[in-house]
Amino acid sequence: MDAATDHIRQLATEYVLLVEQMRSGAYTDATEYRTLSSQRTLLHDDLIALTGVSARPAMYAHCRALLAGNRNEGDDADLAE
Repeated sequence: MDAATDHIRQLATEYVLLVEQMRSGAYTDATEYRTLSSQRTLLHDDLIALTGVSARPAMYAHCRALLAGNRNEGDDADLAE
């Protein structure tokens, strides 16, 4: 993989993990949730610039598909199911 692909993959991994953490309810209070949401928004903006995918649900699905494709290549250490 080239550096650009590695960068997108890293951002996608972080994005999926943040969304899943927000959905899990594992945050301790509203402040932590807002922090997670802010981090997700920043990653989303970076991913828009790199991928052109803009809708939040579409971005999550896009990132999951991207990472699933990487797992098919035997490179799945970053995202546990």
